[in-house]
Amino acid sequence: LWHVPGGYAMRERLGDAKAIVPSAKKVGAFGARLDVPLGHINAAYVRSHFDAMEIGISDGPRPDEILFCLAMTCGPRVHDRMGGLAAKDIKAWDGLR
Repeated sequence: LWHVPGGYAMRERLGDAKAIVPSAKKVGAFGARLDVPLGHINAAYVRSHFDAMEIGISDGPRPDEILFCLAMTCGPRVHDRMGGLAAKDIKAWDGLR
């Protein structure tokens, strides 16, 4: 629905981001909450940026509606301690592994 046109437009707007655009699909009842995955802009395996944002609308979506949301952050998790690839150590193609 959005992944191809929105993903390419988002990458262009953000300066040619290299990492995958994480996504999730969920079927839920009226008022269900969605968890939108987050990651680093240029490397999929930077664990300090593994996170999610909970999104929901209390009065929807109704049967003839779809909830579409986009979540972005401006930095890593606070006090991350997961180890792995650090943002400062990203090489040219780390986002594509």
